[in-house]
Amino acid sequence: MKKGLFIVFEGIDGSGKSSCMEDVASSLEKDFDVVRTAEPTKGGIGMLLRSSTDLLPVTEALLFVADRAEHTGQIMKWVGDGKVVLCDRYYASTLAYQSVEMDGHLLDGRWLKALNDKVTVEPDITFLFDIDPEISMERIGTRGTMSKFERLEYLKGVRKRYLSIARSRKFTVIDASGPKEAVFKEIMRHILDAI
Repeated sequence: MKKGLFIVFEGIDGSGKSSCMEDVASSLEKDFDVVRTAEPTKGGIGMLLRSSTDLLPVTEALLFVADRAEHTGQIMKWVGDGKVVLCDRYYASTLAYQSVEMDGHLLDGRWLKALNDKVTVEPDITFLFDIDPEISMERIGTRGTMSKFERLEYLKGVRKRYLSIARSRKFTVIDASGPKEAVFKEIMRHILDAI
């Protein structure tokens, strides 16, 4: 593999994307130089997003885009260096989550998509871990404290937006309700085909 690869894991909370990404990283690290990353990042803007609980939805959306602008530059450098970059969330998370959060605040999410288009690159593969929000909420319930995004009706709206984005951007949609091992094998098959 001469050039690197940029792979994104998307999905609603409780879909299993983060734990699957870790399993994929562990498997690929045997043969490739792998970078694990996530959004929001652990940089200044990302940490502000992680610690703030009372931002207006539009402010939060703009901060996600600003964090991503910085992150994209780093991702491009890693890929240029021949690394396999695995990213837990990217632009589709903002388009799905923040557009639902802003319903009623703005006319539509076209401006948010336009902003993201200016600061992103299209991943080589984007996996959408699709799952019924009722199942994901059961999984989340075992974690303890829930975030402000982890509400059933809200996640139903996010899932709907994700599926719409997946169709328009040709994401690889994975049934995340199945056994963890089966999901992992399907993901690895797609990645190894791409490599």
